[in-house]
Amino acid sequence: MATMQTLAAQTRTVTGKKVKHLRTQGLIPATVYGKGFEPQNVQVPSRPFNLLYRQTGKTALINLTIDGTPSAVFVQALQRHPLSRDIIHIDFKVVNLLIAVHVEVPVITIGESPLVARGDAMINHALGIVMVESLPAELPQHIEVDISGLTSVEKSIHVRDIALNSNYKVLTDPDAVLISLTQIRAAAADEAADATPAAEPELIRRPRAGDEA
Repeated sequence: MATMQTLAAQTRTVTGKKVKHLRTQGLIPATVYGKGFEPQNVQVPSRPFNLLYRQTGKTALINLTIDGTPSAVFVQALQRHPLSRDIIHIDFKVVNLLIAVHVEVPVITIGESPLVARGDAMINHALGIVMVESLPAELPQHIEVDISGLTSVEKSIHVRDIALNSNYKVLTDPDAVLISLTQIRAAAADEAADATPAAEPELIRRPRAGDEA
């Protein structure tokens, strides 16, 4: 379940190219919008936001207080500097806590496949995210998938194998593959066979006149 994080914001009067001066002051320009909410330009302190975002990502429900007035929001989008990769703008989306939302949630693996532990196979992450329907306050930050049951390369984990949870519903195609295995040693053997040069044919010369028998 997502934890409500609190972040302070202030109304922003600086717009356009002048926002670069905000960044030198440790502030990130942002826009807040949503259904029934008048779009608003704000600014948030970069250090608290970066710490919050590293810990929770896009699925965290944030209690954004704008000049002291709270609103429940998600991080809808981020804009980063092309070279430094610093966050230079944020889009916050206001949500109604009583209305379900559709959000992409990351999938992480727990446990260990015996084949992977022995070095016989490697994990393929076919899907790193799934679409989830949930009330904002019940949204999971991630979904765990146990891979200890992958005991052969013929086995795989599908979306339908995700454990049912009363707090949310997974909307992604249930037949979609989440995790599979690729055999390492067989692939390595095939590569070695392809790399082995073919034996050169033996050269047989006809005896010439004068050669000893």
